[in-house]
Amino acid sequence: MITPCVAICQLTQATNICKGCGRTREEIDKWETYTYYERMIVMRRLGYANERMGRAERMRRYDHG
Repeated sequence: MITPCVAICQLTQATNICKGCGRTREEIDKWETYTYYERMIVMRRLGYANERMGRAERMRRYDHG
C-alpha cells in the first residue's frame, strides 16, 4: 500500500499535522480504510508526483537540512 509515511511520526500540537508526512491525524487514522483514489488525492496534496516515486525521493522531500 502506498503511503507518504517516512517514519518521523510527530504531530504538531497547534495544527495536529504530522511533521514527517504532512498528513492530518484524521488522514493517518483512516489511511487503511481509504480507497486508492482517496489516498492519491492526499498524496498529490502532499506534493508527490505519482505512486512510483521511490523511498529516496520521498525522503528528499523532507530533507530540509
